[in-house]
Order: sequence, then C-alpha cells, then structure tokens
Amino acid sequence: MEEKSLNRTQLCKATEAPGYLVIYLKDCGKLPIVKESQGRGYPTLYHPDAIKVVKDHLAKRVND
Repeated sequence: MEEKSLNRTQLCKATEAPGYLVIYLKDCGKLPIVKESQGRGYPTLYHPDAIKVVKDHLAKRVND
C-alpha cells in the first residue's frame, strides 16, 4: 500500500535529511504539498514526490 502523504518527520526519515532542509525547501516553494497546515498543531502533508526533490537537493550539495 502506497502512502498518499508524508509529514515532515516521515520525509526526514525517508531521505535522511535534516529538518531544517525540509523547512527551507518548503519555504522556497520547491516541495509538492498535499495539504497545508491549518495552524499550530496540524502538520503540513507532503506529496510522496517530495522525497525525490529532497534527495536531488542533497545530491547537489554532496557534489560541490
């Protein structure tokens, strides 16, 4: 069964990226979002394609 969305913690675990990187990519508008947070206490839900976006960003950083 494929997951339909991921929260930030799940995205960090799936990509082994630090949390601040996910926040940065979200603020830049690069991550596909399924549902935006409704306020404090409600997570932002990311589309599974966000895993590829984060991994691609990490790959660029390693090649420097």
